[in-house]
Amino acid sequence: MVTRSRCLRALGRRKAGQRPFVGLPMRWPSMLLLLVVRLELMIRMKVLVTGASGRVGANMVKRLVRSGCAVRAMIQPEDPQGKKLTDMAGLDVVEADLGDQSALDSACRGVTHIVHLGAQLVRRDTPVDRFYDVNAFGTLRLLEAAVRNGGVERFVLASTDGTYRPGNPPEVPLTERSPQEPADYYGTSKLLGEIILRNHSAQYGIPFSIVRFATVVSPEEALSRFRLYSMRALLSRAKLEKDSNIWQLFDGRPGLSRILDESVGDAGPDTAVGFTGPDGEPWSLHMVDVRDAVDGVYRALVDPAALGGVFNIAGESPTSHEEGASALSEVFAVPKIMVGMPMTWRLEVSIESARKKIGYQPKYGFREMVEVARAAALDTSVDVDFIPARL
Repeated sequence: MVTRSRCLRALGRRKAGQRPFVGLPMRWPSMLLLLVVRLELMIRMKVLVTGASGRVGANMVKRLVRSGCAVRAMIQPEDPQGKKLTDMAGLDVVEADLGDQSALDSACRGVTHIVHLGAQLVRRDTPVDRFYDVNAFGTLRLLEAAVRNGGVERFVLASTDGTYRPGNPPEVPLTERSPQEPADYYGTSKLLGEIILRNHSAQYGIPFSIVRFATVVSPEEALSRFRLYSMRALLSRAKLEKDSNIWQLFDGRPGLSRILDESVGDAGPDTAVGFTGPDGEPWSLHMVDVRDAVDGVYRALVDPAALGGVFNIAGESPTSHEEGASALSEVFAVPKIMVGMPMTWRLEVSIESARKKIGYQPKYGFREMVEVARAAALDTSVDVDFIPARL
């Protein structure tokens, strides 16, 4: 096991008259120094994680606890998913609403770093002003709480590819410099959170980094992707009209559900299904395994090169509908149907900035997610290295 003391001994060990590190590979000194820096950081860090019972949040808390950090996990009052955190030794769990400034002031007391994952993803019946209040002004309140407690060493904000107008992406792939004109409630609320963070950073000197997630998927959730029932659900979002974060995809295109129904006939709901455009090109979606998402957030939190940066966090490559439907068809031995649509949708992001600047290297593709989830479903004794999205 690598420990701080072992690293320091290795850094200082040399014969009389010998330069440090003689005999070691050239990359070792910098690697050991980085280990020391990170270990020193972990020893003194106390991290507040908001949204700690969420898909990414619970797994981020787990990663930080294992790294030796002191962690304060913030969850909603009476959150039923808070049970995800009950087995983590030494964890400080607090209940606070993003609308409660006093509770946020208390939650930020004594912390050195903040990872802000808390957000409302789907509006449903929530009034628009309350929805914005949670996602945008909740970020403002949290920043104010940090300022009132003397500031923090880094504030990491979880944002989304939804700020790029996912229903009609301005370019493929999307980079961190792509236009951010979401034109929907969720994307706009998250973009406002980014703007608030940048301005508070300039106003109060708060060091920050921002991660923009692609579609985050926990492995067990991959089993429902590219199924007939889930593809019907995707197209049914057209009924939400402009309440959907991808309303542009459906705008002026009635009858998409009818096209699907006519193409699949009496196929069963578990049939593997993908969509293609008018030229036969498969649709594509950039997903990210929750374990890779956590690694991206972790690097944004501890890597010096992440300071002031914005990073798209996604899988190694997008998943085409052909690849996704084929993976399910092959793993589960179910039929596959590719359905032609009157348009092509490609929601893809570039991760080159995260790869080059903070060493982000995603490990898990869609097929790997499907296979690990299937193995766990068949044998409950299989030890998985993630906390499911819902317990």
